[in-house]
Amino acid sequence: MRRDRGGSRVALFGETGIGNFGNEASLVAGLRLLEGTGARPLAVAQRPEDVEAEHGIEAVDIRRPGPMRHGLTSLTGRVGDVLHLGGVVRSVDAVIVPGTGIFEGHGVRPRGIPFSLFWLAVWCRLWRRPLLLLSVGVDTRGSRGVRWFFARVLSWADVLTVRDEESVRAVAALGVRRHVPVVPDLVLGREPVTRPAAPRSARTDPVVAVGVMDWGGTERDAGREEYTRRSVTLVRALLEAGVRVRVVTGEDLDLRVAAEVVRRVRALDRDAAVELCEARTVEDVAASLDGCHVLVAARYHNLIAAVSEGIPVVATGYGHKQASLVAAYGPSDRAHDRDTYDADVIVTQVREILADHTAESGRVRAAAARDRAAVLAQDARERAALGLRDTEPVAS
Repeated sequence: MRRDRGGSRVALFGETGIGNFGNEASLVAGLRLLEGTGARPLAVAQRPEDVEAEHGIEAVDIRRPGPMRHGLTSLTGRVGDVLHLGGVVRSVDAVIVPGTGIFEGHGVRPRGIPFSLFWLAVWCRLWRRPLLLLSVGVDTRGSRGVRWFFARVLSWADVLTVRDEESVRAVAALGVRRHVPVVPDLVLGREPVTRPAAPRSARTDPVVAVGVMDWGGTERDAGREEYTRRSVTLVRALLEAGVRVRVVTGEDLDLRVAAEVVRRVRALDRDAAVELCEARTVEDVAASLDGCHVLVAARYHNLIAAVSEGIPVVATGYGHKQASLVAAYGPSDRAHDRDTYDADVIVTQVREILADHTAESGRVRAAAARDRAAVLAQDARERAALGLRDTEPVAS
């Protein structure tokens, strides 16, 4: 890095400022890496004004700010975006992409994030700025153009680590020939904030959190309605098994589905032991799990929040990342597909966890401690590689 180490400026690139809790928590993890070094972070974000308000750091747009683009202005706008990224890269000493599934191609257009990542990597090479891709998620979905952009960036990065073995295989399938270490999701570096759930007793029903998800307009209303109906069925099955249910969100847009699930359950039984917990961040999600014995959830970072708190999980997910996480923290058959899961099977698995909850929770806490140590060790390695000296103690 070029400057006096105390005055280094490091860019943190990602899809942030859009209300995705996992992405925001990954940005916080990137800031943790820089904490205590005197380095000045610069978030390169989709909504920089929201990032500045939320995190109190300087932020710039991934694209060059300007009016809507149509026709010829679209082409000139793209050129402007490329030059804008070049200026951002030149103004910093290193660029970090902190985690997230930014290399997952489902529903992604080549001219979106893949295009920006490609030019980010080009400018890093031209300006000789280190590019670090840390604990990212990778898959082989998406168009040929998306995969081509991803492969170039993954090949050119100075440092590349991925968050699971499925991502290692995806990197190879994209044609990238390099050793790819696995370092768990960066958000697993967080410290737990809740107390262990009280042991089950005859006087207290256990608490099971159910994380629901709104698919953000990526599906027709009929698909959202079917998902809501299935979630109501799951919550009612858990209630009938004698547990209390806490319905939690995992992103800003989840609230309407979560509220609708609770409304329908109470419409069928006004005395149902179900409550709604609205969260605004992954830390809020973790806090909302206080006293919970199990989490059943779709969103990846809801599962991350739970295991980092020592809470056993069952996934009703939509991709390999949920399955990989579940397999690292318990039996792999506790990962289910969100469209085909059987509520009775999930209730059976929840009962199994509750029957041996002390041991189950202990195993999750031990695995979380292992993963936390791996993430913090990566932080230390990359600080050293970038020449960032600690100017004050770094929180563990």
